[in-house]
Amino acid sequence: MAGSVYLPFSFPAVMRITSLTATFFRNFSALSVEFAPGVNIFYGNNGSGKTNLLEAIFVFMLGRSQRGAADAVLVKQDEPYYRLEGSFEAGDARKEQALAYERGGRKRITLDGVTIRLAELYEHFSAVAAGPEDTAILSGSPSLRRQFLDMYLSQYSGKYLADLTDYQKALAQKNAALKNDMDPMPFDVVLAQVGARVMSARGQFLDDVGSHAGGHYAAIAGGESLITTYKPSVRLEDSDLELKAIEERIYAAMESHRDRERIMKVSLVGPHRDDILFEIAGYPARTHGSQGQLRTAAISLKLAVYHILKEKRRRPPVLLLDEIFAELDNNRSLGLVKAFEGFDQLFLTTAVTPPEELMAQSRNFRIKAGIIEEMH
Repeated sequence: MAGSVYLPFSFPAVMRITSLTATFFRNFSALSVEFAPGVNIFYGNNGSGKTNLLEAIFVFMLGRSQRGAADAVLVKQDEPYYRLEGSFEAGDARKEQALAYERGGRKRITLDGVTIRLAELYEHFSAVAAGPEDTAILSGSPSLRRQFLDMYLSQYSGKYLADLTDYQKALAQKNAALKNDMDPMPFDVVLAQVGARVMSARGQFLDDVGSHAGGHYAAIAGGESLITTYKPSVRLEDSDLELKAIEERIYAAMESHRDRERIMKVSLVGPHRDDILFEIAGYPARTHGSQGQLRTAAISLKLAVYHILKEKRRRPPVLLLDEIFAELDNNRSLGLVKAFEGFDQLFLTTAVTPPEELMAQSRNFRIKAGIIEEMH
């Protein structure tokens, strides 16, 4: 499709955030902080801004919130814009980056003073964020599971990110045609072609994620099982893994839904309707999982994507861990840290004392009412 962008991902050996300045982002009016290359721990009570800081770091790296928040929500109340700027090391090079969003406008990103596209951030950055909200991946709506999938698969594959972008553009055009009682069929061929590539990539990635996550979950939960199954909106048997077969199934489903789409004025077939089924101990996690099971499964998923991205990109992703020790004893906390082995840089928020092994090598900060101070 015209306008498609493929990112070859050059994978510098080391990538670290060295500083960040946030203006009018969430509850921060003006925040400036320099980070350590290893462990950075942020202490504070609930509502102090700890989670918002991790979100600012994630948005700085990848241009979107790990919590799925819209840009307008990220702007501090009664302010017209937010701006994030900072520096990072990529291999032996030091780079300066800025990202700004104005209400009602678009994001603008510059790297060493030159404007870049949001997709280019994925060339430089890779990050895995884990926090209490992750249980919603298993128990929430299908859109949250697709968001999880897209966020990490886009870091895994530049080709997937380009295909997903093309698919979303074509889908928006088709939906506009349906809402305006225009013929949507010209978009179906493109949506079937690109959608087949998206579905194929999702299926392969989730096979890998499911295998890794199941192993982590069994180790943490004493052998209990976690099974991850891709549930595409178009039924695909194992024999339909070839792209052409998937494309034909998507197009056939579009034809069968054409009248209903015209009535509902929205596209009903394609990857934007996909889902993921998580089963814990043989039961659907969404309806039967306890809070403990959901938390364990969620962290197992993040452990899986961390190790998959680390292997694919040949460098560990930046880790952002939000209050993951709140309900764990010291042994489990230490075991969890060891599971995220080999990290270059870790950002950790906590209201409790983290494992001593982390504290011994960390730079420590305190956050209160949106203000951050280094602890000595």
